[in-house]
Amino acid sequence: MEPEEKISGIYELFLKLVDALELERKGAVYLRALFLEEADRLIREVRSHQQALASRLQGRGSKGKDPSLLKYASIHGHIDRICEHMENMSKALSARCMEGIRFSDKAADEVDYLFGELKDILSGTSSLLAGAKDIALAGSVGQAELAFSVSVGGFEVRHGERIAHGICLPRASSIYMEMLDSFRAIAWHSKEIAQELQD
Repeated sequence: MEPEEKISGIYELFLKLVDALELERKGAVYLRALFLEEADRLIREVRSHQQALASRLQGRGSKGKDPSLLKYASIHGHIDRICEHMENMSKALSARCMEGIRFSDKAADEVDYLFGELKDILSGTSSLLAGAKDIALAGSVGQAELAFSVSVGGFEVRHGERIAHGICLPRASSIYMEMLDSFRAIAWHSKEIAQELQD
């Protein structure tokens, strides 16, 4: 298996995750289950294909044929965790849709902002997976993930203030916090993939 083949398979899977994230964003904005169902389909597809490819890579690496394959197997581990957190995001959003739960205007704006910033992080990582050997790009993904984490932390503080003032209902609060956890984790694993590609 040539390096280009390894990266190509991973890149194609990652693009599906970027598409799934955009569908989740639409589900959050319009509270339409149809977008989330399509996102879930893409995530399941990625999981199915990436697990098969990861097993193939690990099998070859463990036999000593190509130790570099272990690096790509590690990347698949991060993709698997991204899928897990995207599934959690979709579940939280599906609960919003089914129960008709509305966020405050501020919370809705924060969620939409985070979707946009996270898409930029995933897009940067996907560019590296497309074959870009760009240390500056990998660095910018790392910086963006750090700034993103700071934003999530700031939104958690603001959310606590809204709860204290009775602006946010308990059920909406639990869904919002689940989404923040997923946002943070997806960004972190994406950053880790970018770093792996530059090692």
